Amino acid sequence: MCGIAGIYRRSDQPIPAPRLLAMRDDQSHRGPDAAGLHIAARIGLASNRLAILDLTEAANQPMLSDDRGIALVFNGEIYNFQDVRRDLEAKGRRFRTRGDTEVILRGYEEWGADVFSRLNGMFAVALWDGPRERLLLVRDRVGKKPLYYADAGGEVVFASEIRALVKGLPSSPEVDPEAVDLYMAYHCVPGDRSIYRGVSKVPPGSILSCDRDGARLRRFWRVSYQGKQPLRQPEALEQLDALLADATRIRMISDVPVGAFLSGGVDSSTVVALMSRQRQPVRTFTVTLPDPTMNEAPFARTVSAALGTEHEEVVVEASSASVLPALVWHFGEPFADSSAVPTYHLSAAARQRVTVVLNGDGGDEGFAGYEWHRSIHMASLYRGVCPKVLRQAIAGPARWVAGLRPAPEMLRSAARFASRWGSRDSLQAFWIWPGLEPGGRQELYARPFLHSLNGHDPRRYARTAWSEADGGDDLDRALQAGIETYLPDDLLVKMDIASMAHSLEARSPLLDHRVLEFAARLPTPLKIRGMETKPLLKAYAERLVPASVVYRSKQGFSIPLSDWLRGPLRRPLESLLRDPRFAARGFLDPKAVQACLNRHLSGEDFGPLLWAVLWLELWFRMFVDGDLHRGDSLYDLA
Repeated sequence: MCGIAGIYRRSDQPIPAPRLLAMRDDQSHRGPDAAGLHIAARIGLASNRLAILDLTEAANQPMLSDDRGIALVFNGEIYNFQDVRRDLEAKGRRFRTRGDTEVILRGYEEWGADVFSRLNGMFAVALWDGPRERLLLVRDRVGKKPLYYADAGGEVVFASEIRALVKGLPSSPEVDPEAVDLYMAYHCVPGDRSIYRGVSKVPPGSILSCDRDGARLRRFWRVSYQGKQPLRQPEALEQLDALLADATRIRMISDVPVGAFLSGGVDSSTVVALMSRQRQPVRTFTVTLPDPTMNEAPFARTVSAALGTEHEEVVVEASSASVLPALVWHFGEPFADSSAVPTYHLSAAARQRVTVVLNGDGGDEGFAGYEWHRSIHMASLYRGVCPKVLRQAIAGPARWVAGLRPAPEMLRSAARFASRWGSRDSLQAFWIWPGLEPGGRQELYARPFLHSLNGHDPRRYARTAWSEADGGDDLDRALQAGIETYLPDDLLVKMDIASMAHSLEARSPLLDHRVLEFAARLPTPLKIRGMETKPLLKAYAERLVPASVVYRSKQGFSIPLSDWLRGPLRRPLESLLRDPRFAARGFLDPKAVQACLNRHLSGEDFGPLLWAVLWLELWFRMFVDGDLHRGDSLYDLA
């Protein structure tokens, strides 16, 4: 696990070492154990190493081939490195280290770029092929590890984090107004875009090949929902057990201590149970919240007691949000998923005991665990039996019934479904993000900014993902589109940045590509059964942990954001909104934002929107104005 950076020049001009060192030093938190540098004709590579496998100096990076013609830096872990190494040794390749980095190097010498399809892991790789004068930038299948790049002025600059990348550019990039629009819609900057013009991300499962003729992108993996297996639950459970047991086993290979995040939900509980088969006791860490409606700690305690883990709880309360400037610094671009706060604090606590944690990321995305998965599926069935004209006729009265307080809850739930989902088509139903829809943009944006967007439609990104999905029904299309958008754009960014801020490596067995491919081929009844989400994974979890944990209402990993914004976060937010610089940015209408805050204070819920505005303004203060620093407290701004 590392931070990587580099500069490739198409000309013969020397590599600017100060810029390369500035990028490297900015990412020291990603790898505090060693720092490396390699400069040759047209290429400069830098790395910060977090030593996980083979702790000797021989495994440091950049790593060079025997003739020094090939050099690479690598961020991540290759979980099947031992199997790939045995294949290479059978072909006569010899190794000087015991880790996984050299497996990539020797594999490239043997198979070329095809080596990346043989790797099971999370990785961002920069590989310089000197004889071919070619730079390869490669990102793992689902996008666990980040990789930013800029290709301009005859050079390609890249880094693990966008903040470091900017330090390696010859001049400061401009803020991209369309990216601000995307951020307000998705609460992150999605896809291959970034907050800056000219700075992009290598897409998941892709190889960017750069040489004197330019850059070419090709995809080497994409989960497919074709080729369904007509499995029944008993045989599906046996196949799942074999896959998950192995996915967990290989993610426990480490030369440093390993623990786990445990929320008490189905996914993380399953992972911890499988870890407990391999090693006893497992160290587990969970967040506890003062708000009992959001606190999952009691369920985590139940799982811990059943599995005999060494368990620690991390208290997160309103004062915990004081670190928001540090989070803004680490993320480097606007990112409004408020669960980054507890993830950051949980990672800090875990790093006191372990260097690697396993987590439950991917269970909902692969096996249909979200409410919107169920709603899209049910809406598809509803549209199949109810003509469009009738659905539209029902939608209006349904909205009225949904608001009737004396009505039975079951009736009001059915009415809410008919009004919200029944009148929407499948693509509209896929709008799962908490951000602005078109009407909200009209109300919230400053008029000049709205006009300058010149018809830019942020929904095009979600629309493209939906249209390119190859699933046979709406549920499969939603699953595939979610794996290619919400997962890499939000969830994996949050986990990578929040954990690596504390030099902690996070591994996700449920995101093993074999598990995702298996889930993609499952028939729909094993993903949604009636109103029950992810029935197969729950049936599997019931074998391992108490049923009371498995069959409970889903809570999600969240904080009482709306209450905090009415309480201790109100004064910092109001202070930022009153500052003349906020209005001068020209993106948001200050009066419209203040009106949203007033309505929020009166009892309506504008929490996600106000949090997005807060983070955006803090980002401008830090990276544009330059008067906010990572060590500042949010509450000092009040």
